[in-house]
Amino acid sequence: MIPVKRIDHISMGHHDYKEQQARLERLLGFEPLYEFPVREGAEFTGCTSQVRGTEIEFEIIQPAHPKSFLQRFIDEQGPGLHHIAVETHDIEETAAELERQGIRPFGGIEDDGDWRFTFIHPKESGGVLWQPFVPKNPPRDLDRSAGGGIVDLVRVDHVSLAAKDIEWQIDFQSRVLGCELENRWEDDELGYYGAIMTIPGSKLQFEVMQPSRPDSFVQRFIDERRPGLHHICCEVGDVDRAVEALRAEGIEPHGGVVENGWRKHTFIHPRDGGGVLFQLFEEPKE
Repeated sequence: MIPVKRIDHISMGHHDYKEQQARLERLLGFEPLYEFPVREGAEFTGCTSQVRGTEIEFEIIQPAHPKSFLQRFIDEQGPGLHHIAVETHDIEETAAELERQGIRPFGGIEDDGDWRFTFIHPKESGGVLWQPFVPKNPPRDLDRSAGGGIVDLVRVDHVSLAAKDIEWQIDFQSRVLGCELENRWEDDELGYYGAIMTIPGSKLQFEVMQPSRPDSFVQRFIDERRPGLHHICCEVGDVDRAVEALRAEGIEPHGGVVENGWRKHTFIHPRDGGGVLFQLFEEPKE
């Protein structure tokens, strides 16, 4: 497995990063940290925000020009989740281990002045663009306190992948990234098989969903898009209060409030989340 240290950030592509940053700060309390300007020859610009309770950041990237790879991504799929950046202890060893596992480090090892990094292409990973990296500089001295926004976000629990083959994906996550299987289940009502995995050095967890029948919402997602990142699941202080706050903003929670034996939860539809499906849940009250 590659020498994973921690998850650094989840990244999304959007046509207007400032608009999306303001939206996520208002709704979820994602605290703006810094913007990065367009460098000569750069494919994108964007910004990074701190996420409460999870020790990760959230990145929003915007195409720098019409021929950018990111513009193609948005043209084909719309704004949405793009990649996950994972810090490793050694980028050369990471690339070598990928080669040993028969995975080509996509783009080789690159250097942008801040990081040395490579990629695992979604075709090699079953749907996720992973960005292993090693920073060249110490972390920036920034105020990393983040609020909870109008929904009173407590933490991000997991990021979820819609996959064609859950067994293959569990093996890949374990063998390549060192993730450990924590739980698995079958949801007959919604029509999918699920698994949750821990990620080395991170509070964020990784969920895998595979459709169990043709009319599953997971199958529809795969048919309409492709295997890939499906949603981000967040704990909030109180779901009913979060719903009230969303409605006060003119946002109707997708599917209403659900109580189905797991956790009380609701959703922010991608049209209201700027391209991302957010699941909001509360822990059972004592």
